Amino acid sequence: MAIAPDDILKYCLDNFDGLVEISSWGERGIFYNPGGVLKRGVYILTIKEKDGDNDRASRLDREDVWRVNIG
Repeated sequence: MAIAPDDILKYCLDNFDGLVEISSWGERGIFYNPGGVLKRGVYILTIKEKDGDNDRASRLDREDVWRVNIG
């Protein structure tokens, strides 16, 4: 069984308190922001599923290829 980006996001959101999901710039990210105190929160991880204007080195245009960034 292959793991998918949605699996990672769901696991984090279901198992850790104070996390919020934010989508922007073609990425979905998880931030720690208990109570919504900060505008976004503290970056925890992002999942990028496509190349961006300033980032083509990962070649995310290939089928079933994506990248997880952990901060």
